Amino acid sequence: MTPSSPPRHVVFDPTPEIFATDANGSIWLPLQVEGQSVLETHAFDEVRLMISLWYPSSKRTIDLDRAYLELRGLIDPNDEHWCKLAEIEPVVPAYDAGKSFDGWMVLPIFSTRSAFGLAGSGFEPRARLQARVSAYFVA
Repeated sequence: MTPSSPPRHVVFDPTPEIFATDANGSIWLPLQVEGQSVLETHAFDEVRLMISLWYPSSKRTIDLDRAYLELRGLIDPNDEHWCKLAEIEPVVPAYDAGKSFDGWMVLPIFSTRSAFGLAGSGFEPRARLQARVSAYFVA
């Protein structure tokens, strides 16, 4: 029996701001760690992700009924085909609903090297968004 790898906690590079496009407030955010998008994932069986998106402006709120967010993955880093891995359901707090789009998920690891990104729509067009994403990889 081989010893399992220790867990790895990753905080993806913070984005100072991303801009929703003119097309109904859609976004695409490739996730990176220290400027690198591809992560070595061969030693792990699953990943647990925590995701938070919000408007830095206090004058805007996120309509959680309209906003849609999904996690995409690049299973083969040599092939630029991003697959939809999962939809992210927002965790709706009892108060301050719409201040942020927060969600989490647990997924199996699909390949020895992986890249992840967030795709979404239903945000306010041309509005700045900020995102923080962290992952916990376990064997």
